[in-house]
Amino acid sequence: ILAEPPPFVSAKSWVIADGKTGEVIFGRGENESREIASLTKIMTAYTSLKLAEKFQLELNSVKILISEKASNLGGTKAYVEEGDQIVLRDLLYGMMLPSGNDAALALAEFFGNLIRKTIKPPDKSDIINEIEPPPIPSAHKLFVKEMNKIAKELGLTETCFANPHGLINFNNRSSAQDIAKLSSAAMNSPQFREIVKCRKYTCKAVNGRGEEKAFNWKNTNKLLSKGYNGVKTGITPSAGPCLATSIECDGLSLVVVILNSKSMDQRWIEVKKLTKWAKSRIKKIEEISQSETFLDKKKIIQMLTHVQLS
Repeated sequence: ILAEPPPFVSAKSWVIADGKTGEVIFGRGENESREIASLTKIMTAYTSLKLAEKFQLELNSVKILISEKASNLGGTKAYVEEGDQIVLRDLLYGMMLPSGNDAALALAEFFGNLIRKTIKPPDKSDIINEIEPPPIPSAHKLFVKEMNKIAKELGLTETCFANPHGLINFNNRSSAQDIAKLSSAAMNSPQFREIVKCRKYTCKAVNGRGEEKAFNWKNTNKLLSKGYNGVKTGITPSAGPCLATSIECDGLSLVVVILNSKSMDQRWIEVKKLTKWAKSRIKKIEEISQSETFLDKKKIIQMLTHVQLS
């Protein structure tokens, strides 16, 4: 058993975690802080769903007005345009399937404005020595602040979000382990699971002239047709190709995350290799724990992980 090392993968960091709890089972460089590209959108979606619940919003009825700033944002797009009005649920699909940076910013602006309305302006009597208090941050910055608040609550110690979309920013960082924890938490949300397992999505919106328009989005996650059920792809020149995936099979629930793989196509190969290896290892761990009753299963995992991956 100890002679079965993990397969070679080009990813600089990777982790295999329990899909239900986010607890690390195996990994290499899993705590290294790196840029994570569009894996950021996992937190954007998770935060949006939490805020929708907090503000008691109906995902199927609330409509979001797309701003010029969101519409003009570069990179991968859902192709929403300034003046479009689109249902909140649909916009979440537009962010997570085609990896729409425009959709991500539109969500951040919408929820950030809701947060802004809850902030009480300072009382003039509280202003000391006529020093003006700092201005309230912009809507999307308030949303990013909420993302970081939730990251802290989840115990994501290597994570700091600087934007809601994952475009190049040295300060927008996380680790494979933190992304696995986040993915596990998000996948426990039925609404989130429904979105990220969807391969294709069609919806309608109304443009600024009151005309109906249609959107057809395809999920960038090619592993959805290979038995996986989420989570998100990502790539920028500085982050490299990244992938967070979820799979449930043979009674196992796993999250596999790779950061900075050699190429976009290599991501699919490497995740499948790691999944196959992990299933084999866990099966053997089960066999040992059944035959050696004096050993705790968690202890066996820790022992084998240390021997193979330290």
